Amino acid sequence: MKEWKGIDVSYANSRICWEDAKKDVDFVIIRSSFGSDIPSQVDNCFYQNADGCVKNHVPFGTYHFAYFVDEKTAKEEADFAIRLANQYRSHIHMIALDIEDDSERYANSIGYYPDWTACAKVFLERVKKAGYQPVLYTNDSWMTYRFDYQQLKQYPLWLASPGASPEIPARYANIVLWQNSWNGRISGIHGNVDTDICYHDELFTGKSTETGTSTKPEQPSAPAHKEEIDQLSSSAKVHYQVKVTAADGVNLRKGAGTSYAVLGAVPYGETLDITRQTTGGGYTWGLTVYGGIRGWVALDFTRKVSPKSVDTLAKEVIRGEWGSGEERKRLLTQAGYDYQAVQNRVNQLMEH
Repeated sequence: MKEWKGIDVSYANSRICWEDAKKDVDFVIIRSSFGSDIPSQVDNCFYQNADGCVKNHVPFGTYHFAYFVDEKTAKEEADFAIRLANQYRSHIHMIALDIEDDSERYANSIGYYPDWTACAKVFLERVKKAGYQPVLYTNDSWMTYRFDYQQLKQYPLWLASPGASPEIPARYANIVLWQNSWNGRISGIHGNVDTDICYHDELFTGKSTETGTSTKPEQPSAPAHKEEIDQLSSSAKVHYQVKVTAADGVNLRKGAGTSYAVLGAVPYGETLDITRQTTGGGYTWGLTVYGGIRGWVALDFTRKVSPKSVDTLAKEVIRGEWGSGEERKRLLTQAGYDYQAVQNRVNQLMEH
């Protein structure tokens, strides 16, 4: 097949005129998110870029920038990326994991030294299980000195190697994408943009790649993001965990009320992170993510789990999970924690 020429974009490229840009590209990879699943860590331009590609019939996939520190948080970040991709399920067939030096600096700054290969495998397998083609974005240095290539060669590789000769990407039998420049110029985009070459258009057409992984979606598209935003605007931001206590489990619904469609079920004993709360139809509802799908559960069939330690909370604060300033103080206090004790520990960790 012929090589496809494309770009990868994020908030850094500001507003893009996709009607013009589509003339110069065969595909686009859009940053959907970074770090933990909180509203502020959805890329600021994700929806406008995805909507622009849909409207102008430009094939696209997504990528997530990693800030996980262990296999547990790698799984959670994968669910975040999957949840956003689900909103364009009929259009998106690939989700890439982006691990870079900033990922490592962040982990080390809060006392973590991850097994990057193990974490990457958890993320990529989670994406694969959700019905998307998992792709690993990294560079030659990371693949040589931080990853165990033998364990990761089963996954399609998106190699960052701007300006390198073709011999560099040719080293990797599993390469499907090559980021060949950070200084591209494309119609409809102000300033420089990353450019890429795709060797397997199956990533954007939904067929099977040579890895044998089908990228055909297994489920219908998830709720449209406009309705999701309407639900968020009528609820309060919170931050706590609950455990499902109902013997039959609890339904995960499209909205905060029993009249909304059921998206799935959460079994008895599962622990959920609740990020927003509201009331409706005689129940208290909490927003959560389970199995890569975001929805609402009736909190009446759950109980709050034991409080987290100050150390755990401080690390979550540093990752940005509790907001900042007065919002952070309100959320921590509302969840029953000693804000000052947590903030003091944050200051101590940041000094090291």
